Amino acid sequence: MNKEKKWVHFIGICGVTMAQLAYMFKKKGWFVTGSDKGIFPPMSDYLKDREINIELGFKEEHLKGSYYKKTNKDYTDLVIVGNYASLKNQEYKYAKKKGLNIKSFPEMLKKYVVKSNSIVIAGTYGKTTSTALMALIFDEAGKNPSYMIGGLANNFKNGVKNTKSKWSIIEGDEYTSSRFDLRSKFHHYQAEFLLLIACSWEHTDIFKTEQDYIDNFKELVKSISRNGIIVANRNGKNVKEVIKEAHSKVIIYELNKIDDNLVKADWFNLPHKENEQLGEIVIFNKHTKEEFTVETELIGSHNRENIIGCCVLARELGIDIESIKKAVSKFKGIKRRLEIRYQEGNIRIIDDFACSPPKIIGSMTALNEEFPDWHKTIIFEPNVGNRTKESLELFQGVFKGADEVIIPHLKPVKTVIGEHRVSGEELRDYLNKNEVNVFYIEEDNNLIKHINKKNPGKHIICFMGAYGWRNMIIDLIKLYKNR
Repeated sequence: MNKEKKWVHFIGICGVTMAQLAYMFKKKGWFVTGSDKGIFPPMSDYLKDREINIELGFKEEHLKGSYYKKTNKDYTDLVIVGNYASLKNQEYKYAKKKGLNIKSFPEMLKKYVVKSNSIVIAGTYGKTTSTALMALIFDEAGKNPSYMIGGLANNFKNGVKNTKSKWSIIEGDEYTSSRFDLRSKFHHYQAEFLLLIACSWEHTDIFKTEQDYIDNFKELVKSISRNGIIVANRNGKNVKEVIKEAHSKVIIYELNKIDDNLVKADWFNLPHKENEQLGEIVIFNKHTKEEFTVETELIGSHNRENIIGCCVLARELGIDIESIKKAVSKFKGIKRRLEIRYQEGNIRIIDDFACSPPKIIGSMTALNEEFPDWHKTIIFEPNVGNRTKESLELFQGVFKGADEVIIPHLKPVKTVIGEHRVSGEELRDYLNKNEVNVFYIEEDNNLIKHINKKNPGKHIICFMGAYGWRNMIIDLIKLYKNR
């Protein structure tokens, strides 16, 4: 191996963005290593397919050249730390002690991916889908954008790409950049153009009040220059308040569910002209009277809303209609966004990323629209930021349409002194006050047996959560295949 080849090590490499960023560095010619405390599909498979090894657990040795055969360096040139890595993480502490070059992944995106024409997709939900679709639209239009998609997009082999284009499209998450940089990730990305979907309070471990959450988005909006553009969802919670801080041009869009003449947005769809069986969305500008039709295979009103927002921003940025139509028709969505993992007869096993109240509402709405008379079993694990006592009230009524909700063994969370994360039993007890048939099942095998015993006729089994479900989905599929 060339002695001059740079070496980067990822602490928490199995995160979706971390893994894809690691592959970007490998393609740039770096020697790439990484470690994580848990190794599960799909990201473990993603890294294995790209011949990037994962070290299980965090050890000082992982930062020493003597540990590896492929480098002659004493220590890694760069350490990229995932935002869930604790300040007490053994590798982080060692890197700090040795004075190594430590960065968060948003800092690396700013350096390698963000361009002068920076498009940022922000909001409580819909970010990953919208970012992937925007990247596909700009690809189709020949713009060759750099991008970061915070999920596994079915239309792309890799979710992080840096090009020589002046355009970049970045998923702008509001969660912290790292434990040593508490700024929201989206503050790193120097947005010139912003798609703002919703500002519905979550991440209560970071934003202690709803106003804290809203104010953070206001800072993002205020950062957009007067030459920039904000495309904002009229139906997004708190969006109207947030965009009052804008200095730039603001364009409003919405998913039209009422009479066309009563819609107040600049852009909206025309339901009376749409063929739902073809997945049509007829998009209309009330000022210019421009009208065009796109077709999608994605289900759910939340996806239709995302598509409208992307089409509007693309048109406002001068992308031609034919490129937009081609991209929308080709768009296959994101893995783990209502992804059907198994279907046979009256059984559907679905894997979904809905790990917080706003995302659950979107997914449940789509399931209720698409499968109105099916029995729905939801297995739910919240993300870390929605396991505070403050977040519990946000779960009220979010599982509307579910016949039963099952809470599995929850991933352990390291907290600072005085900080509490609700247990599976506590979450069950709260949900039982507002939902029907909520269970807590500690053992994975018992949970799978509980589901397998059921035979309600048409049955949706949807796993909702941010994590890998250990092997529960695979084991359940095997049981159904052997029935």
